[in-house]
Amino acid sequence: MSNLRVFVSNDFTGHYPVGSAAVIVAADEDEALDRLVSALESKGLPQTQPGRPTVREINLTEESVEILVDGDY
Repeated sequence: MSNLRVFVSNDFTGHYPVGSAAVIVAADEDEALDRLVSALESKGLPQTQPGRPTVREINLTEESVEILVDGDY
């Protein structure tokens, strides 16, 4: 059994001024955030806004839906 967990983020700056979202698989929240920031930087998207993006863990013990970007701006 894996100790990895699933996290999502949708408050980071992408290439265009529209919603951006990511799914991160990591051991914990700190690792998820580090992996997200590293992946964004590797795509030329360093996060320059104050603070870092946030990540939210998905509860894998119950059925659920996470709508990351729904176009409502």
